[in-house]
Amino acid sequence: MALEIWWISGSPYAWWVMLAAEVKGLAYESHLLSVSNRENYTPEYLAMNRRGRVPLLKDGDFILTESMAMVAYLDTKSTTSPLFGGSPRETARIWEAASQVVSDVGRASSAFNDPILSTRGKPLDADSVREAAATLKTELGFFEERLAAGRYFCGPTLSAADIALLPFLLFSARVAGRDAVKDMNLGLLPLVETFPKLAAWVKRIEALPGYEKTYPPHWRTS
Repeated sequence: MALEIWWISGSPYAWWVMLAAEVKGLAYESHLLSVSNRENYTPEYLAMNRRGRVPLLKDGDFILTESMAMVAYLDTKSTTSPLFGGSPRETARIWEAASQVVSDVGRASSAFNDPILSTRGKPLDADSVREAAATLKTELGFFEERLAAGRYFCGPTLSAADIALLPFLLFSARVAGRDAVKDMNLGLLPLVETFPKLAAWVKRIEALPGYEKTYPPHWRTS
């Protein structure tokens, strides 16, 4: 039975799971859920994940509901393009970096993105937006520094940390370009000037097989 992945368009957590599957060369059945139709809260979906979160991975009767666990599981399904290194120290460093992405960058990204995306026509607190942008910029700066040593965050080859950061970075860059904030001089854009190494790194990730397949479909039309 094929792997199955349930996801929503634009979710950084879902995106990195799908990128991992593509990098590993794994076939999977894609289930795109509609948030507006609350498809992640249907009885059928809640029976698999009572929190209603995405992504969700199913392999036969085996279900995972946390993205980091999914990427680790997918890495075991094929020896192609190992995402967690080949030695205990490599594995530890990659887990360390991936954890920093999901916790530190993810938290900073949400603190920046969420207020902007949920304004519903209300004025933004510019000071709060600038403070959140500065925190996010600091977190991204740590990964800019990592690229001084090589093409990827944890060595010369792609790792789980790389595919974890990409969705958060592109999502936040998209939000930073919104009309409500693009004139605030937040120091996040243009990416190539603020983070030149990250900008070049993004181009390398975009060239990966499967990248276009996983790109959020609603971003192409909005």
